[in-house]
Amino acid sequence: MEKEPTYYELLVTRYLSGEATPGEITELSSLAGQNPENEKILREMSEAWMGFERTLINDSVNIEAEWEIFDKKLAQHDGSRESTAPVTHHSSLFARDSEDENVVTRTRRVIPIYHLLLRIAAVLAVLAIPLFFVFHYLGRPGLTEISANTGRVDAVLPDGSKVTLNNGALLQYPDHLKGKNRSVILKGEAYFDVAHNASKPFIISSGEIRVEVKGTSFYINTQSISGDFELVLTTGKVELYFENQPGSPEILAPGQKAVIHDHIISILPNSDPNYMAWKTRKIAFNNVTLNDVVATLSKVYQADIRLNNPLLAQCRLTASFDNQSLGSVLNVLKATLDIDIRNSGTLVEISGKECR
Repeated sequence: MEKEPTYYELLVTRYLSGEATPGEITELSSLAGQNPENEKILREMSEAWMGFERTLINDSVNIEAEWEIFDKKLAQHDGSRESTAPVTHHSSLFARDSEDENVVTRTRRVIPIYHLLLRIAAVLAVLAIPLFFVFHYLGRPGLTEISANTGRVDAVLPDGSKVTLNNGALLQYPDHLKGKNRSVILKGEAYFDVAHNASKPFIISSGEIRVEVKGTSFYINTQSISGDFELVLTTGKVELYFENQPGSPEILAPGQKAVIHDHIISILPNSDPNYMAWKTRKIAFNNVTLNDVVATLSKVYQADIRLNNPLLAQCRLTASFDNQSLGSVLNVLKATLDIDIRNSGTLVEISGKECR
């Protein structure tokens, strides 16, 4: 059975046929650069389309064949006139011959020009696809990037939406967020507070995954430690789906968490009170294992924290911190759990005996 075309392939088809809206062209431009597979699909479909256009042009008018047919008909016409024309009308026949000769001359001049125009049209059709790459893919005019290369970054988008990017995250969006959708691309971890606009959905793309909202606040991580996609909804409503299944979204309510693993979307209650600690610097541990404490602190403070003794992993901690330095937090851990901590600046090593 022939597979159904994906949403991305339909966008490419609409562009090549000249039916795409400016918003769809912007979206196609963004999607094309997301992964090598998208680029491959666009190039293959473009090459196929160009080949089809060239075939149509060549098949529409075969100049040499048409000229050959014209020559044969003219020869037949001349032969019939020579065999049937009375001698007494020689002068009028000569006049007609001169007239026909002028027609032939004019036709010979017109057809090469027509052929040239067809060649120009073919060249323009072929150039249309490379121009797409230049203006909408390779150059991507008007595309803005916000990257958090050296720490957390706060930004306000052109539509008034607010975003906080965690260290290492990258956000891309077209200037002014034009088009029927407010489409952005995210890699990494971020928190969004999206300005409400019921007629213009805000769509976040991450590979094949789409997050669609109209006015909502939520946490999102496209590259979690486990490799899964994670989203926790704070307020509003979120629709989560894959690009080729826009009609079958999963809908989240506030307090719910979505996890995508192996192309499967799971919705469950959010059980992590510290999912926003990287942004707020407010941390709460309630009888939490030291293994989980280390994972949270490593993420919040962007530090490499390790347990030298695996038996320490099941030690438990109850404590809270509000915008305290990593050094202060480590001192509390040391005093509470009776452990040794060695902080070299780039690496924090925790050692000690098994907790009882």
